[in-house]
Parts: sequence; C-alpha cells; structure tokens
Amino acid sequence: MYAQLRDQLKAEILQGRRAPGERLPSEAELTAHYGVSRITVRQALNDLQKEGLLVKAHGKGSFVAQPAVAQDLTRLKGLAESLGGAGRSVHGRVLGFKPVKASAEAAARLGLAKGAPVMQLQTLRYLNREALSLNHSWMPLAIGERLGRIDLANRDILSVYENELGLAVHHAELSISAALATPAQARALAVAPGSAVLQVERVVHAADGAPLHYEHTVYRSDLFSYQLTTARSAA
Repeated sequence: MYAQLRDQLKAEILQGRRAPGERLPSEAELTAHYGVSRITVRQALNDLQKEGLLVKAHGKGSFVAQPAVAQDLTRLKGLAESLGGAGRSVHGRVLGFKPVKASAEAAARLGLAKGAPVMQLQTLRYLNREALSLNHSWMPLAIGERLGRIDLANRDILSVYENELGLAVHHAELSISAALATPAQARALAVAPGSAVLQVERVVHAADGAPLHYEHTVYRSDLFSYQLTTARSAA
C-alpha cells in the first residue's frame, strides 16, 4: 500500500501536478483521503524524501523539493554570481562576525600561528526562500576589519574583495566531501538531523599567493551540486 501511495505522489510531482515548494497535505489528511494508515503514509513520504523529491520542515510538514541547481567549477565564482538570474534569487543573513583566536586548522590554512587573531564570519545563504548553505569563514584580522564596514549579507565576498577592497582574487583550493548534518546545521538548513549534506572547504588566494580567507561550507545536497566539464587530451 505504501509503495502504491509513494508512486502516485511521485508521479504527481514528476508530472508537474505538484509544484516545487508546494506543501503536501498533512499525514492525517493523506490518511483520510487515501484510506490508508498513518504508518503507510509515513513510509511513502520517507521514501520520497530519500529520493530528493520531498523536504520536511520541522513543525511545518512536507514540501515538494526545489529542483537542484549546479555551480560550475570551471571558473572561480561567488554563489550569487554563479546561481543568480534565470528566475533565481540568492541572498543571505549574517549570523556572526567577530574576532577570534585561530584554530589549528584555520591557522594552517591561512599561514598563521595557532591562536593568532582572525575574523570569523558566519552566514546563512538562501536560494529563493530555501536555506541553501551554512558558511563559516576565517580571514586575517586586517582584511576582516575592512570587511566590517560592508554589508556582507547579500554580496559575494569575492566581488567585495575586488570592488571594495581592491584585492585581486587569483585562485582557490577546493575540497568536497559528503557528510551528515549535525543538529545545529540541520536547524539552520531546515532539514532533519543526519540528512546528507555536501561539505566544501575552500582557501581563496590573492594574486601574490597570500590567503584571503579559509571557509567551511555545508550545502543541502537536495538543492545543490557542483558541475565540471573535463576533457581528455590526445595521447
């Protein structure tokens, strides 16, 4: 019974009869409408969530997932620069911006001594109305103090470096891995704890090779992916 219900709801989503972002009826409403048990409904919804067709918001219900977007890796870009346009809106919220002592990892990535003063920036980025990524960045204190005078909520930090600070962004080192959302990450991204997420670490460098910042970002894997075109050279 749950497989039949799952397949029916899946067909409605894939055929466009249920639009992205649309809230599904509650479990009680689905139980009454289809004449099945609540356990059957829950199993069907869980399967659709695992397939990435539904997202669950705690206390709000289940919603049809937005189509995933892909960021091109062939050129170094900020999130808004890469994903904005085509009817999409990328915006953010600053959760924290303060001086801290560099952890061993942040210090190593920035070429500083452990415990050296750095600025820590925490932001939550949204794609349209959906929470997309939770970002933590660490930068040398001198750069951070200059950034403190600028609205960072709705700007790509790369464009701020170039246009406001006069810093030439040259390249970045990137590491991508799979992870499970911690309770804190899950709350910020409006997903269930333990949900699959995409974990990205990046060090951005200036033209002279100096690190501008080190960042650790967690993306919702149901909404975001990376895209890269590669070629095999002739022997």
